[in-house]
Amino acid sequence: MANPYLDVDKKIMAEIYTGSEPMKNLEVLCDVYGSRFPGSPGDKPSVEYMVEKLEEYGCENAHYEEYTIAGWTRGPATLELVKPAKKSFEVISLPHSIGGEVEGKLVFLGDGAIPDYEKRKDEIEGNIVMVSSANPRGMQRSLHRSEKFMRSVLAGAKGWIFMNQYPAYGPQTGGINPVIPSISVSYEDGMYLARLLKREKDVMVRIKTTDRNHDTVTYNVVADVVPKKPVDDEYIIVGSHYDGHDISQGAVDPASGAVTVMEIARVLTKVRDKLKRRVRCMCFGAEEIGLYGSYAYAKEHSAELDKCRFMLNLDSGGSAGKKGLVFHDFPELEPLAEEWADQMVAEVPTDQNVSPYSDHWPFFLKSVPCASGGDPTQVRTGRGYGHSKYDTLDKVEMQYLHLAAANYSRYLFRVACEDKWSPKRKTQEEIQKFIKDKGYDQTVKLADQMREYIRKNFKKIHPETKEWLGRGGAW
Repeated sequence: MANPYLDVDKKIMAEIYTGSEPMKNLEVLCDVYGSRFPGSPGDKPSVEYMVEKLEEYGCENAHYEEYTIAGWTRGPATLELVKPAKKSFEVISLPHSIGGEVEGKLVFLGDGAIPDYEKRKDEIEGNIVMVSSANPRGMQRSLHRSEKFMRSVLAGAKGWIFMNQYPAYGPQTGGINPVIPSISVSYEDGMYLARLLKREKDVMVRIKTTDRNHDTVTYNVVADVVPKKPVDDEYIIVGSHYDGHDISQGAVDPASGAVTVMEIARVLTKVRDKLKRRVRCMCFGAEEIGLYGSYAYAKEHSAELDKCRFMLNLDSGGSAGKKGLVFHDFPELEPLAEEWADQMVAEVPTDQNVSPYSDHWPFFLKSVPCASGGDPTQVRTGRGYGHSKYDTLDKVEMQYLHLAAANYSRYLFRVACEDKWSPKRKTQEEIQKFIKDKGYDQTVKLADQMREYIRKNFKKIHPETKEWLGRGGAW
């Protein structure tokens, strides 16, 4: 197949494969600025660094946009075995846990299948639930940590333990709501408690947390690759969040994606004379604890989104694997992607799937055609070392940073130049029907049910829980 952009592809590929800019940026983001968690010491300095680099690469309008979110500061946490023996465990609080101390019987729900919360409600009431991070067998959708947490609260749990499904990676982190003291344990400690419970039947544990929920300011990074002669005012967005969890560098998830976005910005500035439409390159803040950055951007720039012809989300973009495209319910875009892959002589596998747990979601809700980068051929059963302290820079390989930049920059160039680009935008009615058909409305309903449950059943409500209730569930 003839390649109408052969000269552009050669220039882009030469720029990418004769340099190491993404790895250099990754080293700075991870080794210098740490987790970049909202409100942490490395948050704003990392943002200023990214803006400076994007300006250096020749982007226009490079800046950051700040917004206030429901932030959180970690304090020490403990888990003590009270009965039938005495033992302490190494644990971490989960983001947005409240500070508090609770003691109760341990109830282990395994992978936390949906029927178990109602079936075992009498056991759960007033006690402490432990549930694995693994997805229950037979689930047609992912049962997110937040849903397991909410179902536990609704069943009467007064403390919550999240057990990592993977050996040797320690506790796994991830956000919940500020309702009850909530911690995470390693696979090994969780299995010890599960065995003890099976043998002894009656196990008492005590959780103590010292965390604080509070407002904090964080940021989105924005920069434009502007054509020398734009044909119209349509544009494309490519983005990844830059914030990791506070216990880790977040090197793969998300920083490998953030530096891929920066590399795409760098190489597309080299071919601006052939580019037809603007490409907006973004690094979102505060994704890990609620997609705050992408929601803030979609709200603030809502009036412009009808001109956004496509949004590509590169969360963890430099992870190992093929660099394909998972379109978010836009099957009409697959044939064109396959045609362009042939032009580029590149392996770009495609698929259709939508998850509400990454930064494409606020754009999907606004009817923007969108996709995520990734490997649709890879069978994924969980996070592995993700969301643990072991998501470190040494896990990222240059070959995958190069491959991500090569595939996605050339694909985005074609999206920007394609005059016959016409994916059907969904109506709000179609979007809401899609959400309901997929079962994603369950999380929203559960959050409302949980708020009502707290108001009716909690004799004493923690001040931070009260504030969360007043916000309508912002945390």
